[in-house]
Amino acid sequence: MKNSMSWIKVIFVNIFITFALIGILLLTPSIGYLAYTALISGGVITDVSDKRSELKIYANYDWADTHFKEIGTLTTSYYDYISWRRDDFNGETINIHNGLRKSLKVDAVEKIKSEYWFFGGSTTWGSGVSDDFTYPSLFAKNTGYPVINFGESAYISRQSLSYLNNYLIQQQQRDLSGKNIIFYDGVNDVSHRCRREISGLGSGREAQIQNAVISSTANKFSVSKTFEQLQEFFIYAYTKIFSSNNYSSSYMQPYSCASDLARAIEVANSLVDTWEIASDLVRSRGGTFTAVLQPVAYYGNPKIDYLNLTSPNDLNVAKQYEAVYPLIIEAAARRNINFINLSNAYDDCSNCYIDYCHVGPQAHLMLVEQLESL
Repeated sequence: MKNSMSWIKVIFVNIFITFALIGILLLTPSIGYLAYTALISGGVITDVSDKRSELKIYANYDWADTHFKEIGTLTTSYYDYISWRRDDFNGETINIHNGLRKSLKVDAVEKIKSEYWFFGGSTTWGSGVSDDFTYPSLFAKNTGYPVINFGESAYISRQSLSYLNNYLIQQQQRDLSGKNIIFYDGVNDVSHRCRREISGLGSGREAQIQNAVISSTANKFSVSKTFEQLQEFFIYAYTKIFSSNNYSSSYMQPYSCASDLARAIEVANSLVDTWEIASDLVRSRGGTFTAVLQPVAYYGNPKIDYLNLTSPNDLNVAKQYEAVYPLIIEAAARRNINFINLSNAYDDCSNCYIDYCHVGPQAHLMLVEQLESL
């Protein structure tokens, strides 16, 4: 009897220890996050701020640090057809209303009936500059034409087309007379769609959204649901570790366009096809359409030594643009669209880029000078 009680005690102790360990594991993400935020707020961790604000490019712009802090606080929501859009925000350098970044309003001359709509990714949206220094705002200031900035971070051209469709349907706008629609693309279509895990017309967030949907519909009492947060925590930690080191060859080789000509042609053609469809839509309603191939630091001859874009990953990404951009230029020239190649817009510029694709105020001033001829 005594031995039997001893075994029961051992079993219960082991069960208790097992569940205690499981409980500790399940609490690890929450405790880890609380500790991390406490260290940040206490000043122990000081390297989480966006260092781009310290570039010499911003020496004469006192809003730079505030701008990058505001970017870090922005939130995003999911929407059908367009996938995501930033939530409304009122800040010192960033203001968003109904999903659209605020643009400079000008006192247009009464006889001017034209309006310019700009579509694109974060370079159009204006990552790296205040509201008044996005290139749509500067275009309005220089030309006197009213503008709307439809740009959104990480958008590929296909999402811009979807947003254009949504806007026309919602506004019931069949007449585009006097409307000039510009698609400023290239960077995201290559950097996102050349990734090995992307198939078809998927955006850079396709897998993430699919996993979120699967997770939300899974049995809430399943084992995978119980350990979901823990799994995401370790994936996040793993990514953080290996994204800054060269330990993982699979991480450093996530792209396929440079090594797969068929994939490179597919990415290039899908962008130009999207431009052509957008052009047909706009022109059928009386508007004008212009497709612009945007510059990127990996292509052309900008002076970017100060950015140190020489890591294995940077060199790998550069190869994707070297493979796809010439195909885009060649394909666009054969189509019945108004196409402008600005991939070399920042050649020899030493104070344009703040990273591989985003630029500062000086670059946008240069860009607008070229766009004014549209």
